[in-house]
Amino acid sequence: MKIGIINDTHFGVRNDSSFFLENFLSFFENVFFPYIKQNDIKTVFHLGDLMDRRKYVNIHTLNQVKKRFIEPLVEMNVDFHMVIGNHDMYFRNTNSVNSAKELFSDYDNFNLHEEPYTFESNGLCIGLVPWICSENEDKILDYIENCACPILAGHFELSGYQVLSGLNFKGGMSDSSLKRFEMVLSGHFHIRSQKNNVHYLGTQYDMTFADSGTLKGFSVLDTETRELDFIENSDSIFHTLNTENIEDCVDYSKFNNKYIKLIVDKNTPKSKVDSIVKNIDKNSPHELSVIEDFTLNEDINEKVDLSKDTITIINEEIDSLEGEVDKFKLKTIMRDIYLEALNS
Repeated sequence: MKIGIINDTHFGVRNDSSFFLENFLSFFENVFFPYIKQNDIKTVFHLGDLMDRRKYVNIHTLNQVKKRFIEPLVEMNVDFHMVIGNHDMYFRNTNSVNSAKELFSDYDNFNLHEEPYTFESNGLCIGLVPWICSENEDKILDYIENCACPILAGHFELSGYQVLSGLNFKGGMSDSSLKRFEMVLSGHFHIRSQKNNVHYLGTQYDMTFADSGTLKGFSVLDTETRELDFIENSDSIFHTLNTENIEDCVDYSKFNNKYIKLIVDKNTPKSKVDSIVKNIDKNSPHELSVIEDFTLNEDINEKVDLSKDTITIINEEIDSLEGEVDKFKLKTIMRDIYLEALNS
């Protein structure tokens, strides 16, 4: 048997942006659902953060998620298992009040796991673990210690793993208690990464420019061979271009309805820049940002690489700071401010 695995769908992200909602749901309609149909996959795991907002739901977002995500799963007779993620919880210290239960528990195929649950299929058991909070911490740690399953799946916040490209998380749970498992699968961090037996699966699609150039997609677990396959989503929402690197034969149509950041190299002739901008505009991007790459003072040796995303630039500047400063704490604060600004 094969199990489709998704996580961190974050429906309603970016202040319930209709643009992102349409892109996210289109991924499921055009990529995920056709794949599980073609491969006769009847079980899907969701490893947390189904919705983005913790406190309330936008009615239009809810309507679309039900019609275009939940109900197609019902029609395909998919056995859907979900663990609670931190964004699904109303309170931070308990998952007893959560959006998934309030919004989708009436669907017969919707199996929500607010406590540790052992899933069994063809002689293989998989431990499903919700987000760890103060209320359930002892119960979950006890389950992890005594779980007889070779595979564990959940929404973990582990120390030492990439929370963003180039930024490892500090202060989370140690992975020492997870080493005895053959495989650990997790949502939560949006960057796809692996360290030893722990696999952070990453998001299925782009959410910010920080996702540009990173692997996106979903995973499929074969319960017989225990192999984990990755199915890539090659449709990137964010594109960063440099006028000096754009070939004359580039297919501009792929920039239709996408976020484009165009870096204008100071050595690029104006006529070429105008032609590139015209060709991009002709294909109706969702948003085009043209950034001139120039140095105000030629004596300044350091120069910001504008082709990088905002978070990467901020992190590199923090890394260059001297003196006694908690760089991880500062990076975390700046990341939270940045993400809050995106959602405002």
